[in-house]
Amino acid sequence: MKSRTLAALAAAVLTLAACGGGSSMTGGDDGMPPPTDLPPTDPAPTLEQLVERFDTLLSSALHSRWSVTAEGEIVSDGSAEVMSCAGARCTAADGTAIAARDLAVVAAAGRAGARLGARGGFDTVTTAESFATEEGLAGVTVMASPEVTGYGFWGVHGFAALTLGVGPLSGAAEGVPFEGTFGFASALAAGDASGSHPAGMGSATWTGIAEAASKDTYERLQGTATVTIADLSRPRVGVAIYVPGHAIGAPEWADMPLTDGSFSTGTVGSDYLEGNFHGPAHEEAWGVFDTAAHVGAFGAKREP
Repeated sequence: MKSRTLAALAAAVLTLAACGGGSSMTGGDDGMPPPTDLPPTDPAPTLEQLVERFDTLLSSALHSRWSVTAEGEIVSDGSAEVMSCAGARCTAADGTAIAARDLAVVAAAGRAGARLGARGGFDTVTTAESFATEEGLAGVTVMASPEVTGYGFWGVHGFAALTLGVGPLSGAAEGVPFEGTFGFASALAAGDASGSHPAGMGSATWTGIAEAASKDTYERLQGTATVTIADLSRPRVGVAIYVPGHAIGAPEWADMPLTDGSFSTGTVGSDYLEGNFHGPAHEEAWGVFDTAAHVGAFGAKREP
């Protein structure tokens, strides 16, 4: 298969992955109303209520990997579509957008019968979808039937989710038939950001959970998240993600500066992590990470 054909196949698979991400990739209105803060003693809102207050959205890249056989030759490759986020909207280089309000579809799915539960002090929702689709691009026809699963969780001031898709792949490139498999993964975090950093004396700790995936297998991985500020008078943020059997993190994650309640470090697809403190009293912290081997999202609640 020629390199131009491989590039076209990669682009077609990435398009399929974007479609497989569900309506969260359909674009939306980022003209969000000012958030209505809930006092720390209020119970966790429903997901639908929380979506109405979102003013911040973070997203990993959309990662896809495929392996096909054509004329006895096995070819494998991967792609990543990096998202640029501002406020409640993230946009890819091709103009594809995801807005925080689009997550209302996830909330509706929960109401319609997706699996609801709880883990680590957070409410959770698992959504599943199967569909068949066909894409044509630059002499390449791709047909796929992926199984797409979303793993979301939320607190009082934020929401995070991991979306995974795997399935069979077939089609033709410049008249040469091929068949194989593909997978994709992406993560996001949203909510009503504090817009300021925690202050005071002493230290502070936020503990919670993480949803992650291996970029090799697109296997779901469950873990914990710990966010720390050792000195509130001169705040620097440390984030530790722990998933048994997997090393996730970078030295820079242990000492990040704060800007208006947000923190970030690294490069997408290498050692990237970004997050925000949420709530009027910085009750929660939410973010995403995107390393060479893993992609995922985390949420954590402040300890008394």
